[in-house]
Amino acid sequence: MGKKGKDKDAEPSFQEEIPEPDGLENPPDPPPEVASAILKDLGWEVFQMPVTYRKYFFSTQRREARVQAPYFEVLGLPETDFRTITKDGIWKAFFQRRATYKQADQEGSLTEELKDEGDRVDWDLIMEAYQVLADQEARAEYEARNLLPQARHQLIGLQVMHEAQVREEAALAEVRAVSEAAAAAAAEAEGE
Repeated sequence: MGKKGKDKDAEPSFQEEIPEPDGLENPPDPPPEVASAILKDLGWEVFQMPVTYRKYFFSTQRREARVQAPYFEVLGLPETDFRTITKDGIWKAFFQRRATYKQADQEGSLTEELKDEGDRVDWDLIMEAYQVLADQEARAEYEARNLLPQARHQLIGLQVMHEAQVREEAALAEVRAVSEAAAAAAAEAEGE
């Protein structure tokens, strides 16, 4: 007999269910950028994707989503001019930010200590922005993933996902509020 005869005698195999990774059940802590005053002042918020918990940035004012922080704006540079901003311009903007956040010693030199330790998240964001924008390859990747027209077009999916998630959370909150009000009314009716 050929192959067909062998298949009839073989027992059907069942595929085991693949368990979900432990990380999906217990979401990680929110990213530190959530506490950034710079991002809040610029109108950006930090969120996590619902399944992967990867962070992303969303601006309600601009109705725009990004996979990385708005690094040019973090350094105080106009993002609309990202193609013409030079490495020297990035350095000057970084130094201005550094003078704002770092302490000066008696001679006026900037030290490595922060003026306010509560600004650690913002300083880390400024350093990350400078490191990405000062490195030619990292800057090109950042621009390709966040600023170029094709990237903005691709990020519309992230924006739509975010807006749908916000609507879903609002609907769940409304349902919870209605059920809590009904439970409170039922408890009050029982108490009478």
